[in-house]
Amino acid sequence: MESSETAGLTRKAALTRQRIVEAALRLFAAKGYEQTTMRDIAKETGCALGLAYRYFASKEELVLELYRWLVVQLEEQARVLPPGSIADRFDHLMHALLTIMEPHRLTLVALSGAALNPLSRAGVFGAEGTEVRQRARGAYLVVVAEARDAPRVAQVEELATLLYGLQLALVLFWLQDLSIGMQQTEGLLQFLHEMLARLRPLLRLPWVAQAMARLAQIVGPLLGR
Repeated sequence: MESSETAGLTRKAALTRQRIVEAALRLFAAKGYEQTTMRDIAKETGCALGLAYRYFASKEELVLELYRWLVVQLEEQARVLPPGSIADRFDHLMHALLTIMEPHRLTLVALSGAALNPLSRAGVFGAEGTEVRQRARGAYLVVVAEARDAPRVAQVEELATLLYGLQLALVLFWLQDLSIGMQQTEGLLQFLHEMLARLRPLLRLPWVAQAMARLAQIVGPLLGR
């Protein structure tokens, strides 16, 4: 899991930083986020506590590092989506994103309590995560604007906001899915694909466009708009 934060570091320093991140994610999955301390992370890494703090001032910063890495993956996948409708591109992106997230699923489950706490520095919706949310929403601007059935400009902004919210809800569902082969998640993905395909033509109707604009205005500040 490489990060742009390693720019300017020596190779040795970048590797040490990376080892600290990987150790933290293992411990979050094994012990739980609340039970894991920076001392535990330093011990797992095999480095001095002071060295761990040199790279990360708190375990919350390690969580934010995971969020930043995930949003980079989202951006990269959005840029290489094949041509298609909004429904097709969203479906393709969600399958790719969940595949990327799969190795970190237990870690994300362990972080879910803190991630949904708006008062936590590790919260997805906290002030520290503002840049991540803005970048994620930006990825959905690409998804919508470059689709074959892209709507008018104002609706691109609104639909990108709502698709990002849909992604967050989908990931939460996926984290709770204990069905064999993630069949429930796959069923939800198929349902969302069908609904997006059916709803897209309705955006031409004034009352539908107004409803979407109103919803995007309500949830937008929370989702990086």
